[in-house]
Amino acid sequence: MPVTVEVPPRYARRARQLAEERNQSFEDNEAWDNNADSWGVEPVERNYRGLMGEFAFAEYADLSIDTSINRWTDGGQDFEIELRGQPATVDVKVANKEPKALMVKEYAVNADYYVLGHLEENEVMFYGGAWAEQVTDGVKKESPFGHTNYTIGVDYLEEIPTPDEIEEMNPT
Repeated sequence: MPVTVEVPPRYARRARQLAEERNQSFEDNEAWDNNADSWGVEPVERNYRGLMGEFAFAEYADLSIDTSINRWTDGGQDFEIELRGQPATVDVKVANKEPKALMVKEYAVNADYYVLGHLEENEVMFYGGAWAEQVTDGVKKESPFGHTNYTIGVDYLEEIPTPDEIEEMNPT
């Protein structure tokens, strides 16, 4: 069953600010090309959407959020948690339209657990999650942007863990 989390306005403003700062850090890197690396979405918007997902998941599970600026990316790991008693890194994926599937780039399966959400204004609806093994067992599909994604249909995702099943490992 999907779970909807409202992101407080101050966090939404902070997400917008961080998205601009993070994108600028990418642009400052001479090897970065905003146009080539856009995957069909304006880069600041893509960063904002991802940050809103992170803020929503942090709000949902009472976690700290990483607000640092990275030269490239966060490496595909948004949180370090204990999930149902098992240590796990988490990558929150957020779609700009209602998702039909969790998609993870074939070369970027770097987290232990993936959470799929959809951003609508200041609310993120979480559809569920999947362990990395489930992701790599998913169907491979070519993206129109030159890479291959593992995909898992929304109906095949686990229910999102309850907040009681999530514990922060390295609080900041």
